[in-house]
Amino acid sequence: MLDFINEELYFEAFNLANELTKEVAYYCSKKIEEVKCFDIEKYVKELEDVEFIDYPFQKQLKNKMLGSTSKVYGEIIITTNKNLMIERKNFTKMHEIVHFYRDIPYVSESHTFSDMIIKNGYFPEDIPREYRANVGASILLANDRALLFALKQFNTFQQVADFFFMSMSALQNRLKEHLVFVCNCTPKYAFHLVYNYRIGNGKELFSIVYSQVNYQS
Repeated sequence: MLDFINEELYFEAFNLANELTKEVAYYCSKKIEEVKCFDIEKYVKELEDVEFIDYPFQKQLKNKMLGSTSKVYGEIIITTNKNLMIERKNFTKMHEIVHFYRDIPYVSESHTFSDMIIKNGYFPEDIPREYRANVGASILLANDRALLFALKQFNTFQQVADFFFMSMSALQNRLKEHLVFVCNCTPKYAFHLVYNYRIGNGKELFSIVYSQVNYQS
């Protein structure tokens, strides 16, 4: 994730992702906590007529290109790198879906948003947009209700990550941002809480997370 935080952009992504998840839950006849990234991809394919392509990039792009969203002659194409691990691919698809809803409507024809591994990072003007897409991707993978459900349901950090088909690093960032923006923790304290949870001591994290909600499993 980008080494950048912004409350306004976080809640833009938060609202977009959670509202989209509600729509997907209704469309798929599922509870919100049961919605997975695969359901969201299906919704975007069928309702928004977005084409998803898994492409085997070669040479330099094989290890640098994660995915892209392109607008060509009014058609939207989301491309992911076929070489990616499934967890990384899921994150990239959700990242590009946020671009589709939040950024594509405001660009001209033949525009492409590319998600790449770049040694020196993104250009400064791209950072807010990419941060918002990353936040939205995290929430689409593990929406708020699903996150609270999984933390209660499973015993380990790894089991929660597996439940969402997301990497452990993505889950770590998801939890840190939730603790900072929803639970009002400092970034340093949030990191401490998530680190302890990863090594098997989640009691303090659970206490803070569930003190913010009236949640029943």
